[in-house]
Amino acid sequence: MLLRAITLVSLLSSIMVLAIPKAGAQTLYGSIVGVITDPSGAVVPNAEVKAVNPQTGETRDVKSDSAGRYTIGNVLPGAYEIHVTATGFRPVVTTGVTATINTVTRDDVQMQLGSQAQEISVSGTAAALQTDKSDTHTELTPRELASLPLPNYRNFQSLFNLVPGATPPVFTNSITDVPQRSLSTNVNGSNRNNNNTRVDGAADIFVWLPHATLYVPPEETIETVNITTGSFDAEQGMAGGAAVTITTKSGTNDFHGVAFAFWDDNLLEARNFFYYGKGTPFSLHNIDGGTLGGPIVRNKLFFFGSWEGTRERTNYSALSTVPTAAERNGDFSSYGTTIYDPSTGTATGKGRKPFLNNVVPARELSPITLKLQNLIPMPNQPGTTSNYFSSGTQSLTRDNIDGKVDWDRTPNHHIFGKYSVMKALVICPFSLGPAGGTGLATATARVRPPP
Repeated sequence: MLLRAITLVSLLSSIMVLAIPKAGAQTLYGSIVGVITDPSGAVVPNAEVKAVNPQTGETRDVKSDSAGRYTIGNVLPGAYEIHVTATGFRPVVTTGVTATINTVTRDDVQMQLGSQAQEISVSGTAAALQTDKSDTHTELTPRELASLPLPNYRNFQSLFNLVPGATPPVFTNSITDVPQRSLSTNVNGSNRNNNNTRVDGAADIFVWLPHATLYVPPEETIETVNITTGSFDAEQGMAGGAAVTITTKSGTNDFHGVAFAFWDDNLLEARNFFYYGKGTPFSLHNIDGGTLGGPIVRNKLFFFGSWEGTRERTNYSALSTVPTAAERNGDFSSYGTTIYDPSTGTATGKGRKPFLNNVVPARELSPITLKLQNLIPMPNQPGTTSNYFSSGTQSLTRDNIDGKVDWDRTPNHHIFGKYSVMKALVICPFSLGPAGGTGLATATARVRPPP
């Protein structure tokens, strides 16, 4: 029996300073930048720019500089409305401007002459080419996570197949070593140990298995996965292959929740050709859970929580060689090999006398060895080798619990606290029962050895 419990606690406080016109985005946040111009293309300085998140009520205010440029840095992921006003021009509202982590979103605005009472609405569109950052990254959003197949315990890392330069992700250790069932990949030919993963800013590294992540967030809790594979920002240090940044979902002004259930068992599976028993061996694979998020104080304080439970029961079998009844009594007469009495002759073995009929007398059998021998089961298959068939059920009982609280203290100060815990119990029976033997479990799920 093996019990693994992994706890990840992250409490991060971010002070957002609006006076710094920085175009680069921090890894946990995004940036919205742009240039304000008039109908002739001339820049509009001192225009008031306001970014509003309709889901949370978060508001950020800046002004364009003398060159008409504005920068809203350290923006939480989400879809924003950009409100621009300037003296002598109609107000412009751009909707659907999406900010994501480690990304600079550009929204250039052209003002139109007119009264302040007249307003122009524009629908935001995503830029076809990244022009404000030099890094190379792939982004996974809830749309990809929900729409694409997620094998391997619904692990988001299965989608690393979409990352250019990444090898197909694989399990690298047994389920008893990594019950979180993290996947590993090589990126651009680098060692898989050089990948670095952060969840909401906290390092997510399994210290004694550095190629594995410590905690795999459930798919329903993930807001964005950003996989940077080249030209890392300074804050993405300690990464050589891929810098993986994960942000998890937060609550909004509306209550939202999901419930899900996955079920599979041996009745839906084919019989393994090499299984020596009768019928189809028992198996069960259930993944159930749900999430709930919403407001505690509207426009100020929000919560988000989730639970995911995995219940897996998988049958494994083995053929072992155990002593026959005759061998247990010291009778080796059927082997055609002479058995000598080790207590006779010289130390070099010269002059030793054979046992009569190749049968070891009962008085020569060690009582301690006999006690150990009695723990070994009797053969249930013919012959003297591979004569014992055993089967058993490996079980994985795992619970992932996540909780997050967000507080928009002021327009310049956002605080959030995150707590995640995984509790996993893996049971792997022995093929020979009390005598031990081969484990009836996934000895290793390794497809290829890590470098």
